[in-house]
Amino acid sequence: MTPDAHRPAHEPQAPLPGDTPTLEADASSPPRRILRSVRTFESFRYRDYRYFFSGALISNLGSWMQTVALGWVIYALTHSSTALGIVNFLSGIPIIFLTLFAGSLVDHADRRKLLLWAQVLLMVQAVAFAWLNHTGSMTIWWIYALTLFGGIVSAVVMPAWQATVPNLVPRQSILNAVALSSAQFNAARLLGPMATAVIMAAFASNETLGITAVFSVNAVSFLFVIYALSVVRPKQDILPRGKQSLRETAGAGIAFVRKHPHVAMHLASAAMLTIFGTPFMTLLPAITVERLGLGSTGYSGLMVFNGLGALIGALTVASLPRRVRRERIIRYSMAVMAASLIGISLSHDYAVSSILLVVAGAALLSCVSSINTNVQVAVPDELRGRVMALFVISFMGMMPFGAIGFGRLGDAIGPSEAVFAGAVVLLGWATFLAVRPRVLCPEDAPKGC
Repeated sequence: MTPDAHRPAHEPQAPLPGDTPTLEADASSPPRRILRSVRTFESFRYRDYRYFFSGALISNLGSWMQTVALGWVIYALTHSSTALGIVNFLSGIPIIFLTLFAGSLVDHADRRKLLLWAQVLLMVQAVAFAWLNHTGSMTIWWIYALTLFGGIVSAVVMPAWQATVPNLVPRQSILNAVALSSAQFNAARLLGPMATAVIMAAFASNETLGITAVFSVNAVSFLFVIYALSVVRPKQDILPRGKQSLRETAGAGIAFVRKHPHVAMHLASAAMLTIFGTPFMTLLPAITVERLGLGSTGYSGLMVFNGLGALIGALTVASLPRRVRRERIIRYSMAVMAASLIGISLSHDYAVSSILLVVAGAALLSCVSSINTNVQVAVPDELRGRVMALFVISFMGMMPFGAIGFGRLGDAIGPSEAVFAGAVVLLGWATFLAVRPRVLCPEDAPKGC
């Protein structure tokens, strides 16, 4: 623990050159002069954000390791692509039904404690996977049940994660904090599969023991985020619930979005991005085989390139000056992503596809980070959980439906053709945003928005 681990979370420190003064904590690691010279990592100046970021990075690394290992176990048990699809559906469908009510809970409860208990429950899930696999008791029904359990916990806790980040940094650093959080998630997405491969190689003579080791590492990884959550002190005003029901308080988030059309357009843009843009990841295995004539190694390489692009995009957004209009980032990055997906759908060359996947990943994260930040800035803290729940539904909640719809379209007309069709629709939406730029802007925004 650093010497200032128990220092109050919001105390004065010297600002960056040219910045307005802020009231946040400071601590050792990384060196202060580095943080002050590189705007990309400005949020690391704040002690609570560093703890939050580090704990989430280690936990997400373990979660991606579990995702890779679990996919291998499912296919070994069933030899069925349908089973893989069912698991993905069970992990995502609770978002649609629970997240909006969870957003209300997030605004009326201590978000930090809610996150703490959620991590404990997810650690229990990882321990259960490890025990079932080690004892040879793993069945597809156990996997379905535990996956649904994890999906329910995640649906409840996602708005809390989203709503907590702005409570750890000053307002002017929200874009940087959101972008860095996206960067750590995608860094974990890159490193998790690699770490799984290393562990599996180390236990090549005993695959069961190797899979169990992966599940166990994931369980241990939750200890880091639990510790981080135990020491951070986000600023949050917990609202009294009053006499309103959970359903009535949940409706306040919808009312806010209806009252602010530019927020509604941000959520609609996130949904369009998810439904018509992200299904390329679902269809990428089929494109790898049918369009590029490659196997699992080629597919893994393409996934690494896409993750690398997402990491680059997140760090690029984190490095942008605050004066850059995020509405422009949304419009341009969505158009770039659509164009890159059209290129991917037409490409027969591995190198070209790899480059385009880097571009698509960077554009996707640039767009999502900017949408997230604009919504975070627009919403008052007392409604943050409920409105961010709508963001989670618009982005994460639409993924199972986009994947299922474009999976069927891929069977009907071909995977590359399905990606092309989705990209054309996405390009049409980006064109609409370019022709009507004010739809993303607040009413009091300058003309250059």
